[in-house]
Amino acid sequence: MENERIEEFKNEIDRLKIKSGSSDREKIYQFLGGALMIAGIVLSLIAYFVAGAQDSGDLAIDDLEHNEHIILAIAGIAVTIAGAAIFLRYSLTRFFRFWLLRQIFENRKNK
Repeated sequence: MENERIEEFKNEIDRLKIKSGSSDREKIYQFLGGALMIAGIVLSLIAYFVAGAQDSGDLAIDDLEHNEHIILAIAGIAVTIAGAAIFLRYSLTRFFRFWLLRQIFENRKNK
């Protein structure tokens, strides 16, 4: 009975010619978003720890290099946020597309 419903659902989607979320482009963007999140976190942590470990004895040079690394850490945080936005956009798009198709199918079935 359950397999029958699944097959009927797949046939209905094929008949409607609606994109069902199997696009490779969305998967690539979702992977890219996840990779950007990880890269941003790694960049931020490395820049933060390098900034805290500097001590050459010359306070003016230390402050300048420290500020450069803090800016790099903030850029890493920005990359992380952008990656999270890309990841969420494409993962939620795929989920909501499937959910909407399922709702349409169930509502047609009940009428």
